[in-house]
Amino acid sequence: MSKLVLALLANQAVSALGSTLPVRLETRSEINSRLANIHVSFDSRFRDDVTYTYGLCDGLRRHEAHHVVGQSTDTKDLRLVWILPENAMSHGCISAWDSQGSLVGRSEPQPIRTRSLKKRGPYSIQMTNETGIETLGPWFNGVALLESKNLSAVDVEAAKSKEIAVVGAGMAGLMTYLVLHQAGMTNVSIIEASQRLGGRVHTEYLSGGPFDYSYQEMGPMRFPETVEYLNQTYNITDHQLVFQLADEMNRLNHHDSNFSIEFIPWIQSSPNGLYYRNGFRLDTGLPPTVSQNSQNQSSSSSSPISPSRETLSERLDAFLSNETFLAEIATNIYEAHRDWIVEGLGGMGGDTWSEFAYMVNYLNATLEDADALGATDSSFWTDLYDTVYFSAATWRTIDGGLNRLPLSFHPLVDNVTTMDRKIERVQWHEDSEKVNLQWRNSYTDRTYQNASYDYAVFALPFSIVKKFRMPSMPPLISSAIQNLTMTGACKVALEYETRFWEHYENPIFGGCSTSTDAPGIGTICYPSYCLNCTGRAAILASYVSEDWSTRWLSVSEEEHVQYVLDAMAEIHGQVAYDQYTGRYNRRCWTLDEYEGGGWANPSIGQHQLYIPEYFKTYNNMIFVGEQTSYTHAWISSALESGIRGGVQLLLELGLVDEAKATVEKWMARWIEIGKLDREACFKDDANTKPLRNMNMTRALDVQRQFVAARKQYIDAETPHGHGYVYLNLLATHPEWGGHGFGAANSLWGMEELAGQRAENVTPIASEVGVPLYRSIGFEAVKNVTIEMLDGLGAV
Repeated sequence: MSKLVLALLANQAVSALGSTLPVRLETRSEINSRLANIHVSFDSRFRDDVTYTYGLCDGLRRHEAHHVVGQSTDTKDLRLVWILPENAMSHGCISAWDSQGSLVGRSEPQPIRTRSLKKRGPYSIQMTNETGIETLGPWFNGVALLESKNLSAVDVEAAKSKEIAVVGAGMAGLMTYLVLHQAGMTNVSIIEASQRLGGRVHTEYLSGGPFDYSYQEMGPMRFPETVEYLNQTYNITDHQLVFQLADEMNRLNHHDSNFSIEFIPWIQSSPNGLYYRNGFRLDTGLPPTVSQNSQNQSSSSSSPISPSRETLSERLDAFLSNETFLAEIATNIYEAHRDWIVEGLGGMGGDTWSEFAYMVNYLNATLEDADALGATDSSFWTDLYDTVYFSAATWRTIDGGLNRLPLSFHPLVDNVTTMDRKIERVQWHEDSEKVNLQWRNSYTDRTYQNASYDYAVFALPFSIVKKFRMPSMPPLISSAIQNLTMTGACKVALEYETRFWEHYENPIFGGCSTSTDAPGIGTICYPSYCLNCTGRAAILASYVSEDWSTRWLSVSEEEHVQYVLDAMAEIHGQVAYDQYTGRYNRRCWTLDEYEGGGWANPSIGQHQLYIPEYFKTYNNMIFVGEQTSYTHAWISSALESGIRGGVQLLLELGLVDEAKATVEKWMARWIEIGKLDREACFKDDANTKPLRNMNMTRALDVQRQFVAARKQYIDAETPHGHGYVYLNLLATHPEWGGHGFGAANSLWGMEELAGQRAENVTPIASEVGVPLYRSIGFEAVKNVTIEMLDGLGAV
């Protein structure tokens, strides 16, 4: 008790001293990484240069400090960017010294909760070009970014008034703007080449408006929500960004019905979808349903599968159907991506083998078997996350069409958006450190208009950026812009007088289950909204991508639509002719002058090679868009890239508090600078004992649930200086409803401490589970026993 009283008195003394000095110093967010902002304010009478240090709270000489934080020559309120050394102790104070070395300011003691930064464990990624860097999963190294800019004292007002251009008003550009706007940036504008918001989000209203319900999605159309693995239901967490954004926009718009976003169920599959192959029909005149076909395989012909092909399929399923890894993708796509890059394909690296090469050159499959199983020249990564997404147990879509998502941004961005401005050239002015954007009012003009900005964020697909005249940039980012592959997609929507498909003997309510062997038709989807409504409605009568999306470019729109209409009549009968209203929409994204393709489709090695480049700022230019994310073809991919681009710019300007707040708000994650320690928990040295020596006796049947050993850092005095104590236990188990089992005490290796000190923490366990905790250095174990000690909680 006496030690506690003395500590309290010491803290009060420091606070009293700091309040009497002319320079006031404070941090306003928890110091949980090696990067923080120090807020500095000055007494109006103070005029002098100031040096800032960190060290003991009773230090009276500048040279006694642990390290120098930075310097300032201006006495208006500012922020310092504080890059903490790895050996910075907790509960020291930030001090300010004038040019004569006198103390002029002191903060309160600063609790530091950074994780130790030592040797990386087997699941981490080395900071090398060969294996990728932190950008391949848990985001970027902010310290290196700030050190390269040589930042210390930040003029917040000047930083937030920088003139920023966001080029592109698709979902990545809109998200980037929202991040910067909410961080307090005051001079951000959007430049859009077309005359609408949303980019590839494109709902076509064939008759009426959103709530006449005769529309189809010509871009993205659905959001996977939950998936079931390991006898559990998981949220597909990366798509939660879309739902969170909708909530935020509804709040900003005060739930105005003109701009509101409401989600309804999306029906992905239906047992009553039609299975039309080889012209086979039932006596009803319709093809069999999917359900009928599965019950009576005689209605379709299938070729027997060779033993070699079956063996190959089983070997692929060993990792493509690994539910543990698929659950990790669902709960933390970023950590799963890094694990795949490093440990995928049995430790060979997931992005170094194409599907074809792995099957033929590693598994020694025949060319015929590899072809039959759909081997491509791409990585298995897309197959893996698509497996998770398209295995979703529940889906959602937006009532009235996905257009309502970008529509909700209009009140926020209309006053800062310039439409119909197509950027063609970009220049970097070294002397003024400005990005100059150039455009023409007409492609026949010979004179370019131009405007200069402090920074430009390009929220455009590389299929458009590659046509720009760009300033000289390093080879890798130039190669990414020029060579990242993009796939096409074509959709044809047809409008009908009634929902005749909902009135069959086996009615079809939504779903994309109808299939046909008619060439070039691909996926057919019925509307999931306004079921059993009267009036007009539209079918997505054809949805193809990749090669077929290119083939259709050689055919006129009229001929393409007629071909699709004929196929609908062949499948559904004469009614598909009789009730066709003549209204249609055909959209082939490769023909779109503002997009130039459907979505990014990186070839083998391009993720590992290019993703780290997107986290770098080139002559004040930042690149975002779904092509820069870890997944492709989904709105969540674009949103994640926009958040990353906004955070990247905030860190570029030294606005660390705003960057942290953005990450905390949107990604529920932190910025950790440096290398994570995955082995420190098990290190046997003077101040710690290994986990295996812990006495654990109360058995818990965790089955498929996980118990994770959480590394908790405690700075305590020992006979040898400062010691590090590491242990807490964390559980996800039905008995606790997935919320852990309360406070745990760090009492590991205490016999080495001169004064024993324990720290209670409340562990947090959720469906994010092991993948999330691995990302901050936890290691998972199964079927452990835990002792419950009286008065101590779980040890």
